[in-house]
Amino acid sequence: MRRFFLAEGLRTLGEGLFTLPLFVLFALSGGPVWQATLPFTLQRIAGLLALPLGALADRIPRRELLAVALTLQALIALGLFLKTPILLLLCGALFFALSTLTGLTASAYLADLAKRGGLEKARGRAAAVHIAVDTLKDPFAGILVTRTFWLPPFLALLALFGAALLYRSLPSEKAPTPKKRFRLTEVWEGVRFLWQAPTLRPIVVAEATYTFVFALGVSLLPFLLLRVLGESPLVYGIVSSLLGIGSFLGSLLGGELSQRVGRGRVLMLALLSGTGACLILGGASHWVWVGLGAFLLGLGSLAFFVVAGAIRLGEAPPELRGRVAGGFLFLSGALAPLGPLLGGALAGVALPLPFLLAGGLLLGFAALLGRRRAA
Repeated sequence: MRRFFLAEGLRTLGEGLFTLPLFVLFALSGGPVWQATLPFTLQRIAGLLALPLGALADRIPRRELLAVALTLQALIALGLFLKTPILLLLCGALFFALSTLTGLTASAYLADLAKRGGLEKARGRAAAVHIAVDTLKDPFAGILVTRTFWLPPFLALLALFGAALLYRSLPSEKAPTPKKRFRLTEVWEGVRFLWQAPTLRPIVVAEATYTFVFALGVSLLPFLLLRVLGESPLVYGIVSSLLGIGSFLGSLLGGELSQRVGRGRVLMLALLSGTGACLILGGASHWVWVGLGAFLLGLGSLAFFVVAGAIRLGEAPPELRGRVAGGFLFLSGALAPLGPLLGGALAGVALPLPFLLAGGLLLGFAALLGRRRAA
């Protein structure tokens, strides 16, 4: 399993070494609308492809699919040398689509490899590796870009190709590969499974809601710190670091504690942590309280995502895990942008309103989960 975590770290690093230089090139090659919207639009469109990409992850052996997709990403990273807007657009679109594919496939593949009952711990450690590398990759890529532009694409190629080799060296998954002819309705089977499973439905709805709440909270942090409290960008950076530390600890603790205290209790504590975070952020009068709220939001959300995702993928049949992962990514990806939109609209009326709404939603799910456990 260590090779899997190392491969995940290299994959995250390689994607960062491609993405930041790409954003820099977009910023230097066009007007404000082009530079502000296009790279993020490419990432959002790639996320909406999760349904067909999840079906692909169920039809091709996942180990081989990861190796091939990452090799293609490594080659596409060299497209940064072209520096032509239309070619950068094409490279970015292909790269982010492959990034979505590798993320879904790696999630399903980890469920195939994990020992029975150990998926939460494996997902927690994988998420912690991703968060740690993700926190460091942008400053590292930024330093490289300011010194020499040719080095980031070359290092991205090495990191992604190294991840491909590591994935290829892992055992083959246990999931059977279907040989039947492809049907368009296959792409919806993951969503259908999530909705029709009575034990999974409330957890999936709660997980999607937590995604909405997390996006709402994170999007309002700069407004709360820089505009409302009048703090400096340095303070915003410190609070963002506290959010990252909380997310890192939540990933590890969610996976480690689920086997000791039970999944239901971890989910309950994660929901209460998020509720507390929202109440603190809604009434914060000093940046220290904002930092505490951000820390608790990261802690609770990642602990919840680790355990809820393990329940989702653990209960899915092996031949359906790619579509289950893709189905949830599609649903949560469609819901997440509503958090910043609604949060911004409510904050314009009264700042505590979006946080009270978010905290109320999480508290409601905590009460529902408590009643189900008592029953």
